[in-house]
Amino acid sequence: MIRLERLNKYYQQGDEKIHVLKDISLEINQGEFVAIMGPSGSGKSTLINIIGFLDNQFEGEYLFKRNSVIGKSSKDYAKLRNQNVGFVFQNFKLIANLTVAENVGLPLLYAGYRRKDIGERVNNVLQSVHLKGIAKKLPSQLSGGQQQRVAIARALISKPSFLLADEPTGALDRHTSQEILKLFLDLNQKLRSTIIMVTHDYQVASQSQRMIQIMDGRIESDRSVSK
Repeated sequence: MIRLERLNKYYQQGDEKIHVLKDISLEINQGEFVAIMGPSGSGKSTLINIIGFLDNQFEGEYLFKRNSVIGKSSKDYAKLRNQNVGFVFQNFKLIANLTVAENVGLPLLYAGYRRKDIGERVNNVLQSVHLKGIAKKLPSQLSGGQQQRVAIARALISKPSFLLADEPTGALDRHTSQEILKLFLDLNQKLRSTIIMVTHDYQVASQSQRMIQIMDGRIESDRSVSK
């Protein structure tokens, strides 16, 4: 589904040109659960921005579903992003004055769906992340784990091609982190959701099917995870 070939990324810092990603080549198939690991400054966030169609300023090739995204406009990138990527963030990024149902349904509202058609989709996706009876609550009334489940439901509502989870357990305690990881595993195994998760935590990454280690802008290792 995703194929990167000799991808390079540079940032201009004053008179200096910083080489952030160096000849990155990788493939991610439909239905995979992949963890991308690396310390701060390794380039993993930059790589994720490119994979998630947030950054189109790079050298090399990016094939998505066998079609090149090179040369596409910012408007094309926004369409690719909105139709294909479900984002899950460390700090949840829920809107405080909207209910759970309103937060989850927001992507469909932006996509032009009628409010009356959104309700059933919202209920179904809340059930898929094991949340019942909280649709009318506000984020402030929920635990951290519940808020992250709401964020995952919001990412799933538009049936994206893949989920992009950036440190999804970073703000959670160990027990709650395990619950969220189990949810990702269930989504991957039961719904065949493609999940790309960024983490610096080896214990978290080891729950995935495949672990890619980024160091100094290069892929240091890419291996299957033994269970």
